[in-house]
Amino acid sequence: MNKINSIIMRLAKRAEKLQPEHLKKSFVDVGPTYTLLSSTENQIMFGRRGTGKTHFFSVLNKDTVDRGVISIPIDMRLIGSTGGIFSDTNIPKGERATRLLSDTLCIIHEVILDYIFENNLINTAEIAALLDDFIEQATALTIDGVSEEEVGFTHQLNGESSKGISLTQNQIKVDYSERAIHQYSDVEKGKISGKKTLRIHFGSITKLLNKIVSLLPQQELWVLIDEWSETPLDLQPYLAELLRRILYPIPGVTVKIAAISHRCNFREYDNETRANIGIELGSDASSVINLDEYMVFDNDRDAAKDFFEALLHKHVLALDKTSACEKDSTLFIKSIFNQKSAFDEFVRAAEGIPRDAINIISLAAQSAGKNSISVPCIRLSAQKWFQINKHNALNSRPKAVSLLDRIIHEIIGLRKSRGFLISNEKSYDLIDYLYDMRVIHVLKQGVSAQNSIGKKFTLYVLDYGCYVNLMSSTNAPKGLIIEADSDDESQYIEIPKADYRSVKNSILDIEVLLNEKQGRLDLIQSTADLQLPVNQKKTTIKLDKVIDKTILDLMPKNIGTLKVEGTIYIPLIFVSLVLKKIKGYDCSNATELTKEINEHIIIETDRPKIASNNMSRELRKEDFKNLGWLNHHKNGKKPLFSLKDGWEEYWENYFGDKAPDI
Repeated sequence: MNKINSIIMRLAKRAEKLQPEHLKKSFVDVGPTYTLLSSTENQIMFGRRGTGKTHFFSVLNKDTVDRGVISIPIDMRLIGSTGGIFSDTNIPKGERATRLLSDTLCIIHEVILDYIFENNLINTAEIAALLDDFIEQATALTIDGVSEEEVGFTHQLNGESSKGISLTQNQIKVDYSERAIHQYSDVEKGKISGKKTLRIHFGSITKLLNKIVSLLPQQELWVLIDEWSETPLDLQPYLAELLRRILYPIPGVTVKIAAISHRCNFREYDNETRANIGIELGSDASSVINLDEYMVFDNDRDAAKDFFEALLHKHVLALDKTSACEKDSTLFIKSIFNQKSAFDEFVRAAEGIPRDAINIISLAAQSAGKNSISVPCIRLSAQKWFQINKHNALNSRPKAVSLLDRIIHEIIGLRKSRGFLISNEKSYDLIDYLYDMRVIHVLKQGVSAQNSIGKKFTLYVLDYGCYVNLMSSTNAPKGLIIEADSDDESQYIEIPKADYRSVKNSILDIEVLLNEKQGRLDLIQSTADLQLPVNQKKTTIKLDKVIDKTILDLMPKNIGTLKVEGTIYIPLIFVSLVLKKIKGYDCSNATELTKEINEHIIIETDRPKIASNNMSRELRKEDFKNLGWLNHHKNGKKPLFSLKDGWEEYWENYFGDKAPDI
């Protein structure tokens, strides 16, 4: 076994398993992230599992302690109990959140108490006394219920006396006796019935903590809350509100929270109190950091390669006890990969996730053995990691597996691309879940296109593991997404942008995929049933030609309300056929024409969208069969329609303008 490969196989996959010194040595910053995180602002760091949140917090905790400031790391996985945080409907949300807050405050108390005695501070006694009051306030219980009291008094006096005299022959005997009994009884009985409830007085405990912090070295206290998303979603706004009220007002306290974006809820509106509860992002938490946006290969290849080169080099150096590792990172990369393309393939396979990168390279080193790591090693390892880690996680949500199958067949099988765009008009729980499970990744948010004015999209890319089996075949993806060039010809592109000429052929309609009823797709319940698309050349979708904005500007402005021969459908169908002709379609059915109308034509009217059944009904009418510009073609249950030669004359008669040149 190659010495370096042996070290790579032993790389730790989770930061919490390592000592602070090792974490410091192996740490690689992501752009300006650590500088931002080191400020005294209250902040929230977002990132999916494996993006390095815990590693960042561990290094930040060590650096903070090294400069003489008390830092309190809190892992929310270890806070609370089943009765406190889970689905006991008999316990109100506020009370369950208060229990979690109490546990959090107890950890703060414990860490500060240990610190002052270990460091033998001059004012230890004063701080300890305040900490006693603090813990009492943090765990104070009250009784909610009815109290009963019973008072009784008893007094008893008994007396008895006797006298007597007797004479006998030899003596005189006198007897006297008296007995008295006094009995007193005073009874008090109290009974309280009710429920013990934890009550934390915000003002009192905040004042106490403020005094404590003012007596600490540097007069600072840092609280680093990791794994926030492990807190039940319904409790998160309440816990956030309690933290905001107690910790945030204190000048010397800095709070950092690490969370997964789609698994957290920091703020919600309470219908009973008509108030917002929780932390307001951008205000209470003044700076929000998102690790998901950085090191994806498709976003910035050079930056991604620099990051993973440094990450791999530093992690190996931290474990290297025999000086087998090259000290220069560039030479190190050359020594473990057999060619530059193998390293590039590794970075692409990682998809910007450090934990995935470490697992893939560990498996690749095991596969390579004595040899350098090659492209086939990377591909085999990426496939294995995808199956081991992500397949099993997905199988708990059969609907997510089914949706992933449809996306793979639509994007890779039909469009031959890796990326797709989803409109920001609506969010989808299953898409968020696939994103959390790292089988799809976000490249850019807020993407726009010239042919979809006013709409914003999110650009996603399928995980490398979804198509790695196809990489050496003719069915491999040809590019990131499909865009039209300046000549209105569709082409595959690799570099993601914020603004495109046209993205129609890369937009994925999730509603359509979710509502599809297509044979085998409805039977997909497990990742074991997933099949990568092969030999689909005959069914590859036809790429639409782009409708230029200048063409759209030539469309009648009153379309949707304009009537010809008493109906709005004649101009609507006429215009939609012209638009389809521009896109390269000579014939279209009623459904396709309806989609064209709703997408491009009825944009600035208050009318509801046209239904395809209405369009079909209108096209079946005799009046439409006699129109001089419209051809009818038999095609089973879905007849086709096209423009007749000389349609331009009718355009000018209907709309009073010259027909578009197509």
